[in-house]
Amino acid sequence: MAYLPFTSRKGAARPGKEELKRTALSHYFRGNRFFESKLWDKASEEWRHASQLWRPQDGAAGRRTARYLRLRAVLILLFTVLVVHQALYAFFPRDPMELVLLSANQQLQSRSWWERWLDTGRPQAGDDHKITVREWWSRFKQRMRGSGREEVARQGGIRPRISERWADLLRRYGRWGPFVSWDLDYSVISGNGLSRLGEYDTAVKILEKSISEVSEREKLADLYQSLANAHYYRGYQLQPDGTAQYDLPQVGKAARAYEKSLKNKPRPLSYGNLGWMYFLMGDYDRSERFSKRALDMNANLHYVRLNLGLVYLVQGKHRRSFETYYDVLRRNPPDEVYLGGITDLREIVREYPGRYSFAYLMVGVLSLKKGDLATAREALTRYLAGPAQGRYWKELAGQLLEQMAMENLER
Repeated sequence: MAYLPFTSRKGAARPGKEELKRTALSHYFRGNRFFESKLWDKASEEWRHASQLWRPQDGAAGRRTARYLRLRAVLILLFTVLVVHQALYAFFPRDPMELVLLSANQQLQSRSWWERWLDTGRPQAGDDHKITVREWWSRFKQRMRGSGREEVARQGGIRPRISERWADLLRRYGRWGPFVSWDLDYSVISGNGLSRLGEYDTAVKILEKSISEVSEREKLADLYQSLANAHYYRGYQLQPDGTAQYDLPQVGKAARAYEKSLKNKPRPLSYGNLGWMYFLMGDYDRSERFSKRALDMNANLHYVRLNLGLVYLVQGKHRRSFETYYDVLRRNPPDEVYLGGITDLREIVREYPGRYSFAYLMVGVLSLKKGDLATAREALTRYLAGPAQGRYWKELAGQLLEQMAMENLER
């Protein structure tokens, strides 16, 4: 005879604990008798019923178990998401140039540890660039050659020297990332990092050597752009007054490198920088053409618009110059944009004393917008004391000075 555990029917009173305990004991003793009679199966069944009745399922305990199971499922899901997140960004690392230049954004330095840990990179979405058969074959050959590079690295090749500085470069200019990965372009990283450290000659050597070994257009564009920056800053000398002196032969090398970068991949930043290179070399037509090309691709490049205003200024196109500068003012960029424009105007005044007095008017306008009233007043006063530039501009400078004087009186 089979015995089933006691269950209350619908509408019947649920038995109390004492009754359940007595029923369980009866099953237990019956199981003992079956055991003595060597009826093992029946004994086991009686003891199982006794066990079920002795510790009945409690509703609250069942609910707690269900909540625990749901919580465990949620935690497993979160853990899975984090693992997939890390794996995804491990397969799609951040652009190496971003790793070196991360410190340019001050907000990144104030992030919490958790935010920095989560920000392992940004998956690189596919772009419009079509990979040709030649580029694919070039990548394939580089991968095949890469299998033998580890032995070269252990014997003192170029890779260990770059890798040894990888930690230092990221510690200074970015966050920690994967220490060794063939997907990262160490040449671009080390070239930009060494340029930041002021070791321009070493940066140029590494970048030029890497260019001779690469045929992929995307990487060539990055390498030539990094090489252009290294040449430019090798000829850049900051003066005590905040302005800069430029070594024009180095500027010329930078311009040629930017042109080669643009042949491999057109970028608004490269067009804008190339326009500035040609301005420094006095080729204002090319400077205007490349600056406009950059603004056509990205209208928010404020520094390029300031450079274009400077081109019009030195060409004597004062109205176009003013309109270009005013276009920057109405966009309300950060104060450092105005500071950069003022510095460029001061360099023009320093290099060509008395030749471009209209620059004083623009220094006054930019300084007034920036909130530097002392510099604005000095620049506008010097403009009015200079040679005539047209009645309209003189009246504008006078009105701005009167406006500042009225504001001082109201305070």
